[in-house]
Amino acid sequence: MGSRSFDPAVGLCSMCEHVRRVESGKGATFWLCDLSKSDSRFRKYPPLPVSRCAGFQLYGGTPLSE
Repeated sequence: MGSRSFDPAVGLCSMCEHVRRVESGKGATFWLCDLSKSDSRFRKYPPLPVSRCAGFQLYGGTPLSE
């Protein structure tokens, strides 16, 4: 299991279990929320930085309460 470091420009997504970092062919980076596949409360590509999220779960860890 790897680790992720906090990126203030991205917010909580930078350390979330449910996110995948996607790079376009032109070099742009997007943060894809996998929770959006099964729960309409979550946006596929949330506006960044994310400071609060009901689905946040620390990568490799346990959920944090809001």
